[in-house]
Amino acid sequence: MADIKKSYEWSFDLNEYTMTKDIKEDYTAQVCTRKSMGMSDIALEISAERTEYRVDTIVNIGNLIDEKIRQLVAAGHTITTGSAQYSPSLTGVFIGDKGVVDPAVNKCEVNITPAQAMRAEVAKVTPKFSGTVRLMGGARISLVKDVATGKTDGTITPGGMLDVTGIKIRSIGADGTGLGRVKLQKLSDQSVAADITQLGINDPSRLMFSLPGNLAAGEYQLVVDTWFSSASVLLKQMRTLVYPQTLVVGDGGDDRPEIE
Repeated sequence: MADIKKSYEWSFDLNEYTMTKDIKEDYTAQVCTRKSMGMSDIALEISAERTEYRVDTIVNIGNLIDEKIRQLVAAGHTITTGSAQYSPSLTGVFIGDKGVVDPAVNKCEVNITPAQAMRAEVAKVTPKFSGTVRLMGGARISLVKDVATGKTDGTITPGGMLDVTGIKIRSIGADGTGLGRVKLQKLSDQSVAADITQLGINDPSRLMFSLPGNLAAGEYQLVVDTWFSSASVLLKQMRTLVYPQTLVVGDGGDDRPEIE
């Protein structure tokens, strides 16, 4: 039986809180998340703790459970596991008492709520300040679109183009010339997977560039380094912008065994 972990620690950075214009010293926390893990990663962890279970067996059973949860929720059931509760819901307001559905307003969705066991485990976490304060000045990467597919869900195409929109995202060097740095980092270990050295568009609110054709299947973060503040002002220190959504090539590199 695996040891029960008594405590955890979450490292966090501070981001300036821009909603209160008259208060300059308030910040919000951004948790420094570690590796993005899939079913195969979870199975490896379980197998290392409980050697009587094979990794492929755990993955297959986990995938079967996931699939059945999706089917049962879609059939209208509320499902409660040790980690979360899944509840069907319908969005929007109905005009009149005839129950006429407007597809543009009334959409079927799922509410996911942490279960008591998950809340109890998270209660063991202690937050720890990393020492990093991110002074964004309102700058942010808002959306990344894969031009080849038109998708904005994080899936990207090797060799294709990305259309990036946001605020104060123009990437320039410390002296106001040249390119700062635009890169893709592997989510697993934060190593640089691709340096983008040419931008088709490099504007304050929009970047556009091509991805390497040999970009491997996996999960990535888009990172933009810049000294840009405004058309006439440069930052004294480099600003690093990280797109909060994970970018994925292929299936994310998660090799799931097939059930025979």
